[in-house]
Parts: sequence; structure tokens; C-alpha cells
Amino acid sequence: MKKILLSLATIVVVAGVAAGGTVAFFNDTETSTGNVFTAGSINLTVDSQGSSYNGNSLLGTNFPATDLDQEHFFVFEDIKPGDYGVRNISLHAEANPAYACLFIANKDDQENVIVDPEAEAGDTDTPDGELSQRLQLFAWEDRDGDQRYEPLSPNFEPPLMHDGPSSSPDSFFDITYEIFFDSTSGLSPLIQNNVRHIGLAWCAGTQTVVHDNSDGNITCNGSGMGDDSQTDSFEADVVLYAEQVRNNPNFECADVVLLPN
Repeated sequence: MKKILLSLATIVVVAGVAAGGTVAFFNDTETSTGNVFTAGSINLTVDSQGSSYNGNSLLGTNFPATDLDQEHFFVFEDIKPGDYGVRNISLHAEANPAYACLFIANKDDQENVIVDPEAEAGDTDTPDGELSQRLQLFAWEDRDGDQRYEPLSPNFEPPLMHDGPSSSPDSFFDITYEIFFDSTSGLSPLIQNNVRHIGLAWCAGTQTVVHDNSDGNITCNGSGMGDDSQTDSFEADVVLYAEQVRNNPNFECADVVLLPN
């Protein structure tokens, strides 16, 4: 009998150990479902709601905010010394803050033919023409969008820098890029839902920009466009480039390398 009882005691002890191994502790589980990373976007759209030629408004040349495709900023078939014009464009950052630059790319000067006045002016270059050297451009932030450069109070419309002096016009021949809003410009970048207006004033000849008057500060003198540019044509791409601001504090337009078309 003692042997039997001892065996039963042993069984009880073993059973107790087994029961202790299955005790459940309090716990809780929370699950975050459907985690997603989605890349943001930089979408620059451009519109133009104002343009003029020799002081007269151009009709039928405006377009709404769009991704540029076949839109043109400048199409002039028969310019003469002293001709001038202004094109207002507006930049929209549709999603995220962005820096912005303008580039004059794929320049193509054509001599076409050399007529007598050109030859008499000493023009013998073919096939390259001189017209891009005789066309000057000045850009500014046209904050009220009225196509007038107003650098003083109350508008304080700043000139936009390019690879020459920021306060002076330059020829299309010399312009590689314009700094609109980059880390060096001192101007705030594009922000979504905040339209920024840019004025582009061109001149066939010598353009003069005055910075200490409130209005009427851009004039054009045709004496800077000589007979050597007769019959010449100039074609180029106007490239507007945008790049994200976030995590990119040192962006400069000068560092951008455009891919060839």
C-alpha cells in the first residue's frame, strides 16, 4: 500500500508541473493596417494672361494654366529696330513647394540670305545669323501681373537674376538661364495655390531699364540692331524648370543640366 500511495503522490506532483506550464499571462495586441508610402510630386504649370507688341495688346496669344506643349511665348515674323514687347507668364506649383528657373535652350540663329544692306554692313557669316545678339531680354517678378516693371513702393517688384548682372538686360545670345526662385535669389520659392507672375520684356535693339522710378522703366532704342541682322531668324526653346524645396536647401539654377531634346 505504501508503494501505491507513493506512486500516486508522484503522479500528482507531475500533474501540477504540467498545469503550471500552461498558465496564460495578460496581453494585448494592436495592429496598424494598410501602411502606405506614396511619392509626392512636383508639377509646374504655366499660364499667360497678358502680352503686348509695341505697346498694343496681343489678342489670341493667351492660354490658361497648363503643362506646356505647343504654346509659344514669342512668335514675331517681321520685327524691325526699335520693336519691343512684354509677355506676362504665371507659374503654379500644383503640389509641393518648388524652386524655379528659366533656360534659353536649343538656340538656332539662321542667316537665311545676305541681302545688299547686310553685305554693306560687313556681314559675311553663313549659315549663322546675328539676330539673337540684337534681341535683349529683361525679367522681373510682376507681382500684380500688370506687365509694368514697378521696382519701388508699394509693389517692390524685384528684377530676376540671370548669369549676367541682375539689374541689366542681356541678349538672347548671352542668356543661358534666369534665376527666378532658387536658394541664391533671396526670394521665396513657389508655393502651392500661390500664383507667381513673371514679366518678360524684349527689345530689338538696346534695352534700357531704370530702377529708381515707379513706372515706365523699360525703353527700347533700335540703334542697337544694325543692318547685319536683316532677314535673319532666331529660334529657341524657353524651358521652365522646377525642383523640390524640401530637403534641398542649396539648390541653384546654375547647377541644372538640361537633357537634350
